Amino acid sequence: MTDGVPFLFASDLDGTLLPNTGKVPEAGCLERTQALLRELLEAECPVCVVSGRYLALARQGQAVFRLPQPTWWICNVGTEVYDHTGNHDREWQKRLGPPLDREALRRSLNNIARLAPQESQKQGPHKFSFYYPEPLSRELRAEILYRVREVRKNLQMIVSMEESSRRMLLDIIPANAGKSQALWYVAERYGLAGDRIFFSGDSGNDLDAVLSGVCGVLVGNTPHEVRSEAAERQKRHEDARVFVATAYYGDGIIEGLSHYGLWPSPAAVSRTRLDTPR
Repeated sequence: MTDGVPFLFASDLDGTLLPNTGKVPEAGCLERTQALLRELLEAECPVCVVSGRYLALARQGQAVFRLPQPTWWICNVGTEVYDHTGNHDREWQKRLGPPLDREALRRSLNNIARLAPQESQKQGPHKFSFYYPEPLSRELRAEILYRVREVRKNLQMIVSMEESSRRMLLDIIPANAGKSQALWYVAERYGLAGDRIFFSGDSGNDLDAVLSGVCGVLVGNTPHEVRSEAAERQKRHEDARVFVATAYYGDGIIEGLSHYGLWPSPAAVSRTRLDTPR
């Protein structure tokens, strides 16, 4: 266990750290988010950005919104882990096994109408992603999973909705990959239990992590259908802790941290009091 680590802070990027999914944030929300991350890093709290984006695109979002450099990056829906310098975590890659055979997977799905592969830059060695124009029926989900598991048995499908277009995002990844597994992999390095792992998100591909026994938060701008799915799935996860914030984006993150008593820490409060002019 690493001494001096108060907890692991982790958060989804789009729609959570970044106020960029259509709902209007409160004035000063981004500035409060930037300040929070700086304060966490100054307090030697590891900060992990978790994103469906590939690393270069995630870094672009960080730069545009002027967020501090995180300690860790989890990218491509939990199939890739990087340190703060952008070095690839090779141990994580080994755990996921060989790269996906995308051509074989493509052939297995090529006669499903309206299912279209995403752009090449959005794919990864352990991630094959598709668009679908509307919510998937239970039958179609089962059909897709059956076909891809005929190619490789240990695969799962993560489904979320792109809020701007309302089309579905389908990610085929190994069963031992995903935001939740990658988050716990990073937490292993610090020897932290779930009550000292914080994760916030807003979309369907965040739910595995939110429900994994960490201090989970859905920010206030989380779509209704994701909230409903979280509530239904929580019934099957006895150890899940889910707080639904009222505030949007980073303000919802701050609300969640306060709910779990993780931040501001007693040391931070004491320091603030000492630094306040009298």
